[in-house]
Amino acid sequence: MKRAGRRKVAAFTLLELLLALGIFAFLVLALFQILDRSLSLWRRAETRRGLLAQASSLSELLARDLAGLDGGSRGDFLAEWVAFDTDGDGVEDTKWPRLRFVRQASAADVLRLPGEREAAPERPEGVTSLPRSESGRTEVIWLVVPASLTDRDARAEGVVWRGERAISDTSTKSFFAPDFIGRSNRPPAGAVEEVGGGLLWLGVLFATQTSIVHDEWRLATDPDCLDCAATSWDAWNRERPDRQIHAWNEPGAGMPKARGRPLLPRRVRFEMELERPIDRLRRTTLAEATEIGEAAIVVDDPQRIPREEGAYVLVDTEWMQVLSVSGTSVAVKRGQRGTKSVGHAAGAMVHYGLRLLREIPISTYREDWNL
Repeated sequence: MKRAGRRKVAAFTLLELLLALGIFAFLVLALFQILDRSLSLWRRAETRRGLLAQASSLSELLARDLAGLDGGSRGDFLAEWVAFDTDGDGVEDTKWPRLRFVRQASAADVLRLPGEREAAPERPEGVTSLPRSESGRTEVIWLVVPASLTDRDARAEGVVWRGERAISDTSTKSFFAPDFIGRSNRPPAGAVEEVGGGLLWLGVLFATQTSIVHDEWRLATDPDCLDCAATSWDAWNRERPDRQIHAWNEPGAGMPKARGRPLLPRRVRFEMELERPIDRLRRTTLAEATEIGEAAIVVDDPQRIPREEGAYVLVDTEWMQVLSVSGTSVAVKRGQRGTKSVGHAAGAMVHYGLRLLREIPISTYREDWNL
């Protein structure tokens, strides 16, 4: 009898198995990279959306207040810079703006204020609102205080506060009173309420009667620059901003005297930069110490440096403008936004946020005077 022949069985060789495993691993790695990039883009978009919503809410409220500035004889506008000691070393090395002004308000706006709500007269039956002609004026204050006063990990950030009171309300002190702000640069309890946090920067510029800003807003580095924008404002020329606190409290050049009516800016430009607390976990730090005046900083992760044109970063209390990134070295322009070039230790966090720019024309100057 013939022995039955062996039946051939199809199978993979060891080389084919290794090759298949290698291709599979490559495909899985590529898939994970695509998912990681997609999630990263989604996180960035969500972060930007959240920050943009917060910045838009703040800017809309501030823009509404500024657009209603009262140019009558009872109006007023005061903008100044205030210094704070954020790390408790006795040196006031952080500055924030503070705005106090009188704005026009409808009767409904006034009645919404706590002091006026209790004293509001009874309306006739069937009347749900007051006539538009019954309007008033309110005092408004905007100020920023360091978040480090309540959160030691948030030294770089500021908290925005806003307050409003009816001028007719005699139960509360005027926001313009010399003793309204205490020595701690904080208002009395209950006078203001928090409207936003995570603020890295709030810059405010004002177009004077001689400023030319249709091309760009130029900061007055020369006190005699007539076409530059002002960094502070005093509607009644009473020298209220303290020039000893910061150079930006210097009045604008070529400002006329107020005569019977407050002198208001023709246009206001403000710039916000916001950073959420969770964003601090994604920030890079300095890999090496940086000396005063050095034109570059070395960071741990250059991918976490903003690359858009005109981007700024904040290290300790110094703002720097990002010029270029090469490897871990970042070329910067030191001492920006009114800060000074100082030394920084290795490990210092490099902060940055979402920037928002907005310009508000003041209704008193509707003709715009060729801004």
